[in-house]
Amino acid sequence: MNSSARFAYAQARLQARHGMRPTELLWRRLASTGDLAGFLQQAQHTTLRPWVLGMQATQTSHTLELSLRQHYRRYIDEVASWLPENWDNVVRSTKRLPDLPLLQYLLRGEPAPPWLLEDAELRPFATENLATRLEAMHNSDCDYLATAAQHGDPLGLAWLEHWQGQWPASRRFAGGLAFLARLLRRYLQEARAVHVSAGNCSRQHLVSGLMHAFRRYSFEPAAACAHLGLVAFDLERLRGELLQRRLFAETAGGRV
Repeated sequence: MNSSARFAYAQARLQARHGMRPTELLWRRLASTGDLAGFLQQAQHTTLRPWVLGMQATQTSHTLELSLRQHYRRYIDEVASWLPENWDNVVRSTKRLPDLPLLQYLLRGEPAPPWLLEDAELRPFATENLATRLEAMHNSDCDYLATAAQHGDPLGLAWLEHWQGQWPASRRFAGGLAFLARLLRRYLQEARAVHVSAGNCSRQHLVSGLMHAFRRYSFEPAAACAHLGLVAFDLERLRGELLQRRLFAETAGGRV
């Protein structure tokens, strides 16, 4: 299958998955479900089913979050597999984006949370010895992030520059990717030092920009990356719904 055919195949799959994203009506319906067990049962019968598969109401908040991270990583690999081989790494590079806040925390020398040991992707960085932790990062795909932190550079912008370095040379697809890069750079810069309301505004601008990119740059790698960004925001919202119910149950039960 040539490159054009692969992008056409990818776009057909992306359109189908994009159409499965939860609507505001669905979110409102799920929000009316009080406890976690009821929420999971309802979600199993919606387009959120692939993301909550395997979750149990008795699981801890950390286990629920781990499940979401694992589902999302696998989904990134799935989307990457639809693209031509020379473009798949552009998509796979997005895996580290959700980890950046935690990696920043660890690179400051803060104690590693115990749940880190349960995540195979993050477990190598769980050591309490900062030198050993840095060595583990330098020996992984986080090498450039560890270097950026040691130089005092923001991890978000370091990731963005690294991601841009993964782009194959292509005039045809440069415009869409450059649009996403500008969108992300603006968001990352604004997110560094803004109050909550401004942060929400920046987030909505990013979501709107990703929607625009998905429509405008169809049949291009930018559409795949924009779709994954939108799915990440969906999962962030799902995470909030899950943790709100899980932590409320733990508090009500006197375990926190």
